Amino acid sequence: MSLKEVAGQERVIRLLKNALKNQRVAHAYCFCGPEGTGKEKTAIEWAKALNCEQPGDDACDRCRSCRQISHGNHPDVIFPERDGQTIGIGQIRELQRRFSYSPPAGTTRVLILRHAETLTLQAANSLLKFLEEPASRWVAILLTENVHNLPPTVLSRCQLIRFQPLHPRRIEAALIEESVNPGAARVAAHLSSSVSEARRLVERDEFAPFCERVIEWIGDIVSGKLDPFVEVQTEWLARDTDREDIQLLLGLALLWLRDLQHRQLGMEEPPVFSENDDSLRRQASKWTHSGLLNAMDAVIQAQKALTGPVQPQAVLEQMVLAMQGGFDHGVSRGRPFQTSG
Repeated sequence: MSLKEVAGQERVIRLLKNALKNQRVAHAYCFCGPEGTGKEKTAIEWAKALNCEQPGDDACDRCRSCRQISHGNHPDVIFPERDGQTIGIGQIRELQRRFSYSPPAGTTRVLILRHAETLTLQAANSLLKFLEEPASRWVAILLTENVHNLPPTVLSRCQLIRFQPLHPRRIEAALIEESVNPGAARVAAHLSSSVSEARRLVERDEFAPFCERVIEWIGDIVSGKLDPFVEVQTEWLARDTDREDIQLLLGLALLWLRDLQHRQLGMEEPPVFSENDDSLRRQASKWTHSGLLNAMDAVIQAQKALTGPVQPQAVLEQMVLAMQGGFDHGVSRGRPFQTSG
């Protein structure tokens, strides 16, 4: 493939191609963004374009250099591996040794550094000197999901390129091409920022029944029953549930409530839960508009609360109370959650 075939990052690709066309390639870049948004794929295609034997603003994908990079055996395109959980000074010194020699004519050495945020302090300082005093013609591409964890001194030497989460329609289409059930693909796409993240969701055996159970639970909440409150302990927290699963529960709940709101408002946009029309119609008739707004706000407050030092049980219980109170009595929005200990 080539740069033009990288999906969902048109702004990034346009910027890189213009840099090559105008001969304004920087010596260091930082590609940052969520996992699965195409950072490493773009770095590889950029390395091919920089070294393509057919000059232009993209890789031809046919010449010897392009084929070598595609197969991972180009001697001047380097992917340092981490030493355990970090990138240590040993890896950076090895890079300095390899890059101290002049590359062959017409070759631009490319360093693609995965997980750049895991640089140790010594490695970061050594890399900084490397970036400031390049010994040969080369381009460094640092890949990270957490740009704020990069040392500011290193980041300041790089051109920052931000990769945006993929649009749900692109993720959904990619999953359907992989023969994923369209209904599950649509829900997973709206919960994820990348194809790989959505794929991990739909590959879980319990994903479909989990979605169905969340829909039933929201129906019980609007009915005013005590069951949803009790089920926080007996079902949602009874199994080996971590915070990631609870966030999934909340994400599904919020998507379902938005589908209910769109149904009430008569919006033509297809629902996220496209295979649950009967439940959607039945529950939409039970909620008031203000009740739905309060319920969605309660879920959003719970999502925020779970990022702090709180007990998940308390968060979910207070969320249920807020949702039922908002349905019946219009409780104030932004109900606070109590922190633990």
